[in-house]
Amino acid sequence: MIIKSAKVTGKEKIEVVETELPILKDNNILIKVLACGICSTEMAVFKGQTIGVEGCSFHYKSYPANLGHEVVGYVEDLGPKVLNLRKGDLVSGLTYSGCGLAEFVIEPEDMLIKIDQVTKGKEHQYILEPFMATTNIIHQLKISFGDSVAIVGDGFMSMLLVCMLSRYPLKNLIVVGHHDWRLDLIKHLGASVTINSLKENAREIITEVTDGSGVDISVEYAGSRDALILSASICKAKVRSQLVLGSSYSNETPFVIANYLQNRAPILVPAYPHTSKNKKKDMERALWAIQNSIFPLEKLLSHKFNFSDIELAFSKNLKREKGFIKGLFIPKYQ
Repeated sequence: MIIKSAKVTGKEKIEVVETELPILKDNNILIKVLACGICSTEMAVFKGQTIGVEGCSFHYKSYPANLGHEVVGYVEDLGPKVLNLRKGDLVSGLTYSGCGLAEFVIEPEDMLIKIDQVTKGKEHQYILEPFMATTNIIHQLKISFGDSVAIVGDGFMSMLLVCMLSRYPLKNLIVVGHHDWRLDLIKHLGASVTINSLKENAREIITEVTDGSGVDISVEYAGSRDALILSASICKAKVRSQLVLGSSYSNETPFVIANYLQNRAPILVPAYPHTSKNKKKDMERALWAIQNSIFPLEKLLSHKFNFSDIELAFSKNLKREKGFIKGLFIPKYQ
């Protein structure tokens, strides 16, 4: 079966190519892609960065790169050992094995769940993977009444996390970013304190807000060296604070981070959904959160693209101009 797909073929170069899909085997599912979220991890690959190291689940170091892991779509065909899904089912989950920026993608059944009770016209919103990252974080964290939480980064994932954490009885929910318009939205979503670190000293403000103690939970969701250093440095010392590593990182590891980790000894919390001990349960949690309107998705899923403007999609993701929050690739979008 020959299909169209978009592949990154070089630094800041993406092309629509024809690809032959393999024959379905065992418990594999052929999914007709309805939508695929465009992730910041893919932006790093697009810029030519080596992401991760050997042995990591996300390890991109050469081209062409198959990207697109936030898929929702309809079951088109089934492998001979598929048990629970049927043709025509709407499915999503951890779509890591193929290229979601395509007409079709093949994924194993155990990484997918069927999606029921969807409002007509909203099916494209059910890209479960990023929401699973959020529910995976929440499920792992030990959150106590009156905790102070800081999120470094003002992107889509930070916004999802704010939507969930704002429902907890926290003393402080602090978000650090670079964009006033994003921080205004994040304040509206439930953050108690927002800081533009291009204009203010974030570490000093967080120290003041937390009465000099630092935060109980620090989340790195910007993916930069400075963000990781800040996230580690604001953890409470002498207690087991928690540091969430939410981004994909290049293979450059500054030793200054190790100094903070050694001094403050936080508990490290991974964010990737594949680290979940119960992936099926996290899929169900993410699905519940979407179905119960925890996230204002009409606002957060801000832009849609198709094959004809896939280059524009990546360009807008890189520039992050005012109004752009999250891009969706929709093959049939007009």
